[in-house]
Amino acid sequence: MIRRSHGRVFAPRSGRWPLLGAAAASMALAACNTDSLLQLPDPDIIGSEVVTDTANLPILRNGVQFEFAQAYAGPATNNADPGIVGQSGVLSDELWYASTFPTLREIDGRRIDVANGDVATVFRYLHRARNLAERAAELYATTSHANGADHATMVNYAGYTYLFFAENYCSGVPFSTSPFSGELTFGGPNTTADVLDSAVHRFTAALAMSDPTQQNVARIGLGRALLDQGNFAAAAAAVASVPTGFEFEVPFADPPAPSNGVWYNINSEKRASAASLEGTGGNTIQFFDKTVPPGGGDATIDPRVPVTRTGFGLGTTTIPHFSQQKYPSRSSAIPLATGIEARLIEAEAALHAGNYAGVNGTLAILNQLRSAAEMAPLAPAVGATAQQDQLFRERAFWMYLTGHRLGDMRRLIRQYGRTQAQVFPTGTTIFNSQYGTDVNLPIPQVEQNNPEFSGQCLDRNA
Repeated sequence: MIRRSHGRVFAPRSGRWPLLGAAAASMALAACNTDSLLQLPDPDIIGSEVVTDTANLPILRNGVQFEFAQAYAGPATNNADPGIVGQSGVLSDELWYASTFPTLREIDGRRIDVANGDVATVFRYLHRARNLAERAAELYATTSHANGADHATMVNYAGYTYLFFAENYCSGVPFSTSPFSGELTFGGPNTTADVLDSAVHRFTAALAMSDPTQQNVARIGLGRALLDQGNFAAAAAAVASVPTGFEFEVPFADPPAPSNGVWYNINSEKRASAASLEGTGGNTIQFFDKTVPPGGGDATIDPRVPVTRTGFGLGTTTIPHFSQQKYPSRSSAIPLATGIEARLIEAEAALHAGNYAGVNGTLAILNQLRSAAEMAPLAPAVGATAQQDQLFRERAFWMYLTGHRLGDMRRLIRQYGRTQAQVFPTGTTIFNSQYGTDVNLPIPQVEQNNPEFSGQCLDRNA
């Protein structure tokens, strides 16, 4: 929403900052006269002297929240864009594409061209959120608000963008820097390990700041990054103090603020559909009863993934469509960091340490979470493979449509020795085309304009 060109920062034609960001409804802006926030000689341009005025920090903060929200779950103004949560869901086994856009079918079929416009859109949103969050954090560090809640929020948002790049894209993502004044500095390719290190660095920085809520957000982000690195014991230690009931959400609202694009894309537009046992290989999770006939209503088999059969996808008469009910409206918030995730990180660390059935072991942690949700306990799984399957199934249900599943599937390949055919949908898609072999999103073609970038991924491995 905010872009720089030749040392100047451009705003939308409204002549204001993106004040209607994701958190605008809950922030103090509601009590302000937004028409008097900025007086500009040119209503199309916000100069760097305005951006860097510390009196405008609340506006800058809202701009970051706006960018992060639309990167996370889409702006709900582009019917093809459900953000990184929806796009990663289509590439994994959470969603199948149920409409006619060929670019989304590419993602669902795991045969993604670098010229794919939908991949480029979300990639661009994530970089905008990352760059603006980091520039805002730098500005906060120069003020009396340094190390406070808003400063920590900016650093955590930046950390999560790095996590999303590491978990969802191939190795080799470049990170360019666009300051509020001065020329764009192009960045070269980074390995996935490098990107995870960048996330760890930012969460560690936020953890050293003073706000208890953002400290817990940082702990969970840090634990998630360490888990991706295979550093299981450190991941568990990072999240140990997070209360199980903790939850930090990305809020959404009615337009023109970012709305929940996952709800919009699935429930309103019927372009993507909730998926269950996707493919014909039988190796993905049964999230719900997909045999429910058109118009048959409730297909839920687990309260954590409520689903309704609604008929067929947009523009088709044969592709079954199921609406998710986890997010019942376009203003539904989406969790970013939760205490439940903290316990699941501990459960995976326990499994890796060989403590499946003991005190504070994997099974005990999983059943404590289920008991709190008034769900029946799990029976003990026999053997390493079955125990891994049980853990990752529980992760899939607890964190459904929160942008975790693709990273989990890749981790099953990378750290547990599974093949992609044992993890990802195989056989034929819902459109009866053969699945490809992509296990991540490519770096889009538009990045080939970057002179520091080779034009392709370093590798496409999990």
